[in-house]
Amino acid sequence: MKVTVLGAGGKLGKAVSLMLKQSPFIDELCLYDNKSLSGFVNDLNYVDTKCRVTTYFGLKDINRALSRSNVVVILAAASHTSTHNYNSMFEKNAHVIKELAVNVAKFTPRSVIAIGTEPINSIVPMFSEIMKKHGHYNPFAIFGITTIDVVRANKFVAEVMGIDPECVVVPIIGGHTEKTIVPVLSQASPCNEFSNDELEDITNCVRGATDNLIKVRSSDGAYLSNAFATARFVLSLVKALRGQNNIVECAYVKSSAHPQLKYMVTPLLLGPGGITKNLGIPELTDYELCLFENAIPLLAEHIKKGEFVGGRPMDMVKGKLEDKPLCDPCDPNPKAPKCPPDHCELQSMIAGDKR
Repeated sequence: MKVTVLGAGGKLGKAVSLMLKQSPFIDELCLYDNKSLSGFVNDLNYVDTKCRVTTYFGLKDINRALSRSNVVVILAAASHTSTHNYNSMFEKNAHVIKELAVNVAKFTPRSVIAIGTEPINSIVPMFSEIMKKHGHYNPFAIFGITTIDVVRANKFVAEVMGIDPECVVVPIIGGHTEKTIVPVLSQASPCNEFSNDELEDITNCVRGATDNLIKVRSSDGAYLSNAFATARFVLSLVKALRGQNNIVECAYVKSSAHPQLKYMVTPLLLGPGGITKNLGIPELTDYELCLFENAIPLLAEHIKKGEFVGGRPMDMVKGKLEDKPLCDPCDPNPKAPKCPPDHCELQSMIAGDKR
């Protein structure tokens, strides 16, 4: 089992690499960056586990890094993007990820791909469009890593309930920005009974922490919880590829779970081919449904941006990623020219068509 990490030279990449080196399920961990990591890799190989660590740097050797990879983890990002807004961050990181996507399609098209580069809501659709363009698109094998949202939700629920966080599982749906993350606390286990104040506090903590992390990731310590979550998701993929059963993780993937969204986060059953089954949208309370319906227009716009950039050279998209006015499903006088019907209205329309 070979796992390759693209963009392993940053703080997040190095922390993830240390955690993956400790896994007995990985035979080779290959670390790639645009600069040499030989000193770090020599140090990492002193860790007395069976996993062998190799390294390559520069585009001249990326084919060697990607060759025979079962899982490719993409953590590469442009420098100093933490202070940028969504569109600026996407435009800068798109340059980096586009180049890597072309090489993945060329040298390891059958690998399972796990993407941790922000903003995931747009990067994953962009990456998918590039794979389509090169004739190697597999929607069951491309993941946006959003496990950090689950990890945070589990922790906050555990604190409120006074139980061990390792016993808590909170599903997440939607996207991976503050206004698109929807923690489904009504389906949390083993406890899902919360006061209204607790529901709002937990939801706001989970949603707010993502954007805060992006802004402060360059500071000491801000990357560690994300590294833990990223490594956990990658190891779940590895175990599933090796044939272990009943592995469920939430991730951002190509989806038909909602008719207005081509991509979204849902719980997934993982298997030897990547996604064995998309478990879809859990039953939602009115509060969760309201959060989700408000997330839909923004997430749909993020997806469109990713697809737009994925199908064009970067010099053709510069300056064309401005935000369009988004509607609030609860606003009787929306600024957007046309608002999509909400989930309940859409289901009524579908039911009417069937009759």
